[in-house]
Amino acid sequence: PPALSSAIRGYRSGYLPQDRREIEYGLRSGKVRTVVATNALELGIDIGELSASILVGYPGSIASTWQQAGRAGRGEEQSMVVFVTTSSPLDQFFAHNPAYFFERSPESALINPDNLLIFLAHLQCALFELPFEKHEVFGNYSRQSIEELLDLLSQQGLVHTSNNKYFWMADKYPSQDISLRVASPRNILLQIHDDGSWRTIGEVDFESGPWLVHPQAIYIQESQSYLVDDLDLKNGIARLSSFPTDYYTVPKVDTQIELIGEIEQDDVNGGSKHLGELIVTTQVDGYRKLKWFTHEQLGTADLDLPRNELSTTGYWLSINEKVVSRLQETGMWSNNPNNYGPTWKNQKDLARQRDGFSCQVCGRPEGDQAHHVHHKTPFRQFSSLSEANRLDNLITLCPSCHRKAETAVRLKSGLSGMAHVLYNIAPIFLMCDTRDLGYHSDPQSPLAGGNPTVVIYERIPAGIGFSQKLFSIHDVLIRNALEIVGVCSCKDGCPSCVGPAGENGMGGKQETLALLSMMSSPGD
Repeated sequence: PPALSSAIRGYRSGYLPQDRREIEYGLRSGKVRTVVATNALELGIDIGELSASILVGYPGSIASTWQQAGRAGRGEEQSMVVFVTTSSPLDQFFAHNPAYFFERSPESALINPDNLLIFLAHLQCALFELPFEKHEVFGNYSRQSIEELLDLLSQQGLVHTSNNKYFWMADKYPSQDISLRVASPRNILLQIHDDGSWRTIGEVDFESGPWLVHPQAIYIQESQSYLVDDLDLKNGIARLSSFPTDYYTVPKVDTQIELIGEIEQDDVNGGSKHLGELIVTTQVDGYRKLKWFTHEQLGTADLDLPRNELSTTGYWLSINEKVVSRLQETGMWSNNPNNYGPTWKNQKDLARQRDGFSCQVCGRPEGDQAHHVHHKTPFRQFSSLSEANRLDNLITLCPSCHRKAETAVRLKSGLSGMAHVLYNIAPIFLMCDTRDLGYHSDPQSPLAGGNPTVVIYERIPAGIGFSQKLFSIHDVLIRNALEIVGVCSCKDGCPSCVGPAGENGMGGKQETLALLSMMSSPGD
């Protein structure tokens, strides 16, 4: 009914300011009875006498949990707060350990004031208040570095230099371009065609654009679903059209990690822990369509979006050969390269020749390097080489399509299971959301001389200290990960511990438990 729909509203930071003010006024006046919101309503808004707060999923920190709970009960009447746990490892940790939440004080905010993006924003705000004198210092940066930044602002027309002083010259207050939620001020405008012209209905931060509003993505705002017809990253605009649908989209992301320099390294039980500067290259190369409520996969599609390079910091855990050997002896290691047998080269050549030396997915012909040959049914599911390597089980794929195919059918291993649970519980010890972090596992990582490695990196340019914290609490992180996987009641992997099982039903829970046990410090 119209009366009910106007009393229930959605809310997030990407809504236009006038829309957010309208919803806030409705809450205060009582016209709006319920708001389904992101954490955008968490801080800074006196929204009146709400009766209840329902938190769906752990907000990411104890401080945020109390803030969101405090949206209700600001008057003299009693209020109620309900925390509904999801299937994530983080939520399940609190479901099994409620005392951990109620007996802990809120976290201390963690920030790196020397982060270049943060420091440059502070520098501009300081310039607005008072001019800088030449050779004047600010923060922990050297005089030379500060002068270089001031000269850069001068070249952009934001600063004027006169008599050895730098004056702010822009016609706007610099803090209005500083986001409280992301390090970068860039946004992508979301526009729909309305009455012969394009109308902006919201925005998303630039870094999230390829994930949230890639071409053909389903974008939802205030219960209205839209189809993204075009994404113009150069001009920061996404064109949308109204599109009622019964499915949603999930992007597929290809990630590659390169080491810039190692900051710190130390031996730990079962391997070594590392802290360093990384370049993380990501590309949204496709998406999946999933049906609402049942989450049934309806189809997939490829995308050709530009790669995004992020210079950041990361913490990674390398597993030594001794642990790998022990897991191999017990049949708990499935990350070694397959031995396809002595006839494999001949079978590959026959498959490539049959397929016309072209990728059978995207049609790309071979160049200087031969294409790959992929097993349609995974090699490990066969008991004999001849059965696995039959020509009708082989298909020619270019390297890019081969990576996608391997990802789709990859067996869930102890390594990927450990990466999943470590990533999901890291926010317990950091004042952040899981979306502020990324993770990656590699059986033969160049970050650790080819050893199996799990990486947790910061999605914030240059990092703000999360990786340093994880490096320092490595033993605590491993111990809690082992507890979460151990107490989970599933048989062989689920979203609450090591992640859902692969297509072949193997979840890797026992392998993950064995690996975490060997990585735990004696006495844990």
